[in-house]
Amino acid sequence: MLKTVSAIKARQNLGQVMNEVFLKDDEYIVERSGKPLVAIIPIEKYLNMTGRRKEFFRLYDALQGSADNSSSVDDDIAEALAAARR
Repeated sequence: MLKTVSAIKARQNLGQVMNEVFLKDDEYIVERSGKPLVAIIPIEKYLNMTGRRKEFFRLYDALQGSADNSSSVDDDIAEALAAARR
């Protein structure tokens, strides 16, 4: 369950907040002056998110690397079109 708590209340009740996050899979948004500052989430969810982020950027980098060869692909297409028109 997503809960919102002020920074002061989070500090005063940190042990309880940690227990609820760990034991109940609750998530907290900590606010200061009504503005969200940080999120407290279970470690499993954090590890899952960071793993997916790393995988995303690995795939992105691989696609960028293949895009560097796009000029040779364009040349191959132009050559194939020219051959087909002959």
